[in-house]
Amino acid sequence: MAGKQRERRAKTNIHAFLQRRSIAQRRDYLARGRCFATLDVRQLSESWITAVRNWLARKDRATELMMDDLTAELRLRGLEPPYDAVKQELATRFAGIEEDAQRKVGTEFARQIGMFMRESHKPLH
Repeated sequence: MAGKQRERRAKTNIHAFLQRRSIAQRRDYLARGRCFATLDVRQLSESWITAVRNWLARKDRATELMMDDLTAELRLRGLEPPYDAVKQELATRFAGIEEDAQRKVGTEFARQIGMFMRESHKPLH
């Protein structure tokens, strides 16, 4: 029973972390001037797919930021990014990551969630 409660709490914390991160990405995108607002949904979706492919090819901050901004614009319109269009490429890319690298990514993600949890339990004043 305690294991199930711990698992539920962990899922809740991860969900809250991802929600906060998504909100921060949208806020940052809006602060930069919503540069993709003029694209129609088709153009926006195609640009997102291209951005993901560029990010997979060379993981640098500029390509990641473009991908995040396109994601933010889609979500501001109440749409989800077209994950199905890049599902296989993402799976292939992440299947090719060595176990050691996967462990490092997992450790970093856990560290970020831990920092989020510590921050969210601090008093606001």
